[in-house]
Amino acid sequence: MKRTGRLTLGCLVVLMVCGNVLSAADKVGYINLQRLVNESEMGQAAKAEIQKLRQERERAAAAKLQEINRLKELVDAKDIKLSAAERREKLEAFQKAYKEYQRIVADAKEDIAREDRQLVSIILDKADGVLKMVAKKQKYAIILKDPNAIGYLDPEVDITDDVLKELNKK
Repeated sequence: MKRTGRLTLGCLVVLMVCGNVLSAADKVGYINLQRLVNESEMGQAAKAEIQKLRQERERAAAAKLQEINRLKELVDAKDIKLSAAERREKLEAFQKAYKEYQRIVADAKEDIAREDRQLVSIILDKADGVLKMVAKKQKYAIILKDPNAIGYLDPEVDITDDVLKELNKK
C-alpha cells in the first residue's frame, strides 16, 4: 500500500508539473495585420507615399483627358469646316489619345497596386521580427496572423497593440 501511495503521489506531482508546462506552452494569441499596416508609423508613411504616387498618376491622366476632350470637340464640331481627310486625321488622333489615356490609367492602377504590395510586404517583414520578439517575451506558443480563419478568438489574446508599440519604436 505504501508503494501504491508513493506511486500515486509521484504521478500527481508529475501531472501538476506537466500541466503547468502545457498551459504555458498552449498560450495562443493573434495579430490583426490590417491594423498593423494601417496604424503603424511605417504604414502611415507608406500610405502617404502611395497617395503621392496616386496624385501624380491622376494628374497625368487628367492632362491626357483634357487632350482627348479637345480632340473630341474638334471631331464633333459642326461649325468647323474640315475635309474628310482632316476629319479622319482628327478622329485617328482622338482614338490614339484615348488609347494612351486607357494605358495611362491601367498602368497607374498596376503601379499603385504593385507599390502597395511592396510597401505592405516591407512592413510585414519588419513586423515579423517584432512579432516573434513580443511572442517570446509574453510566452506565446502560437500567434495567428489571420484571426478570421478561426470562428472566435478572445480579444484578450490580441497582441496587435503590443506589436504596434514595439514596431513604432524601431
